[in-house]
Amino acid sequence: MRPLSIPPWVRSALAGVAFLAVALLAMEGLHRAGWYPTRLDDYRVTAALVALCIVVGQRLPYPLLVVVGLVVAWPTWAFDVLTVRLIPLVIAVYLACAAGRRVVAVLTVAAVPTSMAMFLPLRYEPVSAWLPALGAWQVWSSDADWSTIVLMGILLVACAVLGRATARRRRSELVLQRRNEELVRLRESDQARIASEERTAVAREVHDVVAHHMAAIVVRSQALVRVGVADQAEFAEYASWVAGTGQQALSEMRKVVRVLRAGGDGGTTDAPVSLRSALEDAVDRVRATGVRVEADLRVPESLGVMQDFAVLRVCQEALTNTLVHSDGSSVRISLAASEDRIRLEVLDDGGSEGSPRVPELAAGGAGIRGMRERAASIGGVLDAGPAEGGGWRVTLEAPREARGQTAGSLRPVTESGSGAASAAAGAATAPPAPAPAPAPAGRQAVAS
Repeated sequence: MRPLSIPPWVRSALAGVAFLAVALLAMEGLHRAGWYPTRLDDYRVTAALVALCIVVGQRLPYPLLVVVGLVVAWPTWAFDVLTVRLIPLVIAVYLACAAGRRVVAVLTVAAVPTSMAMFLPLRYEPVSAWLPALGAWQVWSSDADWSTIVLMGILLVACAVLGRATARRRRSELVLQRRNEELVRLRESDQARIASEERTAVAREVHDVVAHHMAAIVVRSQALVRVGVADQAEFAEYASWVAGTGQQALSEMRKVVRVLRAGGDGGTTDAPVSLRSALEDAVDRVRATGVRVEADLRVPESLGVMQDFAVLRVCQEALTNTLVHSDGSSVRISLAASEDRIRLEVLDDGGSEGSPRVPELAAGGAGIRGMRERAASIGGVLDAGPAEGGGWRVTLEAPREARGQTAGSLRPVTESGSGAASAAAGAATAPPAPAPAPAPAGRQAVAS
């Protein structure tokens, strides 16, 4: 059950009423028992002033100070217990300074009623004689209790300084509270951003791993249907290829899952993937579907792990798009590197007006967006679009060394004795693809 939310002014009013009730009951009990105080009226007025300070001290500090000062300094109030009479004024001074008012201004306002209450015995003079009595302060001040006067003065100054310190502490608490709220909002924003980036990374990884293998399986399965069981040897060879590629896809999916479950310490990025072997496996899978692939792979030896990973995934996705979205019959792949840059180009001869090879898989997709994210993860740029003279070109240009890994990208990790696996090394460590089978009718498989 949620606690009731009581407004601050209601809490202050209840506290003031409770204080006044307790004070009046206590004084009445002491009076009936024959103890001090013997004159209740003056103490009741003092208790009422203190209760007023509790009720309105936080919201109306200056008006409260003026009202309490007038009551305390009023000459006809013949209450000669100075230490008790000034209690409401001391509280009003503290509350005014605690509300952020300047110490000098508050003490200046309180000086007049304090002087009136401590020094001027105007209650013994008629109102018409108050001004002349003010000039004869030397006469009556010689009989004043200066120890009490100095004590009350010190008490007023101390309460003013204490109130000022309270105001500073409240301001500091308010600043810290606001900063804490900002930090909470930033943390929530970061959590949402990180969760979104992780979801994007997982979706991209699953898409790249599954789509490449599944596209090849679908294309090869279509040929399997056309071949039928008339040629048992060719049918068995097609079926064996489909089964082997499916097992590779399942193996890589399991590796991705192990990477996701492994956490931050599940593997290492020290050992790079074998990029050449992984690219050749991807090329062989596409060739096995009947698409002619020409590959010029000048793989540099000193690429970083993230560069290997991004190049592999971009090449796989570009080949997948050729299988799924294109009606072309050939693809040319070139990978080259300079001293500080690497460049990958995948160009097919698919016509812009041709029908997709697999219409059921051609609708929608996030392949180009995923390739752009891969390129951005290594500080590179990806360009994808129609090529001059026909076909579709995908070009990746990136630095040879990573300048920083973007948040949300999966780390490629190598398999270790503890069971950590590598999503990036899946293509490199998977079993070699079966030898290309004869191409479907109307298509010729040509090796580079």
